[in-house]
Amino acid sequence: MLLSIFVGITIIAVGMFLIFKDDLFVFRNNKHIYAKGEPVLVELKYEFAREELIKKVGKPKKVKKEWWGAYGDYVEYCYYDWGSIILAPGVKKNSYYVIDAEINKRGIKGPRGIEVGDSYKRVINKFRYSPEKIGGVEYLYCIKPKTSNKDNTHGLKFDSTNDIEQYGSIIYNEKGEIDSIYYQDSSYYKIEFKISKGRVKQIVVHYHDT
Repeated sequence: MLLSIFVGITIIAVGMFLIFKDDLFVFRNNKHIYAKGEPVLVELKYEFAREELIKKVGKPKKVKKEWWGAYGDYVEYCYYDWGSIILAPGVKKNSYYVIDAEINKRGIKGPRGIEVGDSYKRVINKFRYSPEKIGGVEYLYCIKPKTSNKDNTHGLKFDSTNDIEQYGSIIYNEKGEIDSIYYQDSSYYKIEFKISKGRVKQIVVHYHDT
């Protein structure tokens, strides 16, 4: 009888650990890095069209238009109960696609299933975590350029964090607390998990190539 109880408790404990381990510990891993081709909002990827957005999350509560010189056209700010979306004009007439998204409330999933309210440890565990320090800067992971960026005239080699585009990092506030966790695939594709008291308070995804 006691053995059965012990086995049952052990099974439950192991199950609970597997469910909540990402919220309690941070594990080194070699998962694939954040890339622009992966979903950033409820299974939708960057540049998904307005029609796809509406099909997934419904029509916005409010829409505001604003002129952006970079596009030579108006962009649309779409506001929802959970946050907002920015739609930029596409190549085809009357077509729009998503370039920015902000999630401010729990209930809608962002990159890799992260939601507002999740632990910062869960965020780190969902992405590659191979910490490295380069030039005094600490990275959660860092993919160095495939070439040495060698200049034929001056013979300069890779030795600067300015050459790094694919990386993950943590930004701390003045108190030494985590303020945000940041990932980018290039200077055009970025996501940021803003943190408060160890929990995600906002998720921002950004794509802008003009």
